[in-house]
Amino acid sequence: MPSQVLADAYEALLTRAPAPLFARARRLYLDKYCLEGRDTESPLRLFVAREQLHEQVQPDQDAGPNGRIATLTSETRELALVHWQQDSPPDSDLIEMYLNNQWQCQPMLMMPSEQRWFRNSGYQMRLTLSDPLIWIRNTRYQETENQSINEKPTKS
Repeated sequence: MPSQVLADAYEALLTRAPAPLFARARRLYLDKYCLEGRDTESPLRLFVAREQLHEQVQPDQDAGPNGRIATLTSETRELALVHWQQDSPPDSDLIEMYLNNQWQCQPMLMMPSEQRWFRNSGYQMRLTLSDPLIWIRNTRYQETENQSINEKPTKS
């Protein structure tokens, strides 16, 4: 299981990310902003390398026959550890200290990547988590035959 610190950072990052409907903007956001936050000065930074999204719509029993609950789940098993603006891999002691101090976790399966991180931001290694980071959001709404209850009718 990922540490609570890592899970909290994932939650904070995805809460601010563009909605999955805007896939290109969301990917750009996840490539640009690290889990440490926007103001970090750390020589190592952790990014969401690969995200899997699942959406499910179910009846909302508490809201009548037209009530629905849409559930969006984001699952991440692969992170990018980036040696910020450096062409070389970080020292293994630096990686271990970073993962312990920043994320309260032990080194995990790491594979070097031949590509530099987004916009030449630095050398990257891919980390595979044994248990995924998970973020879930539910939205309740009412469905009608022709339009959602939240939509405003257009004037002719």
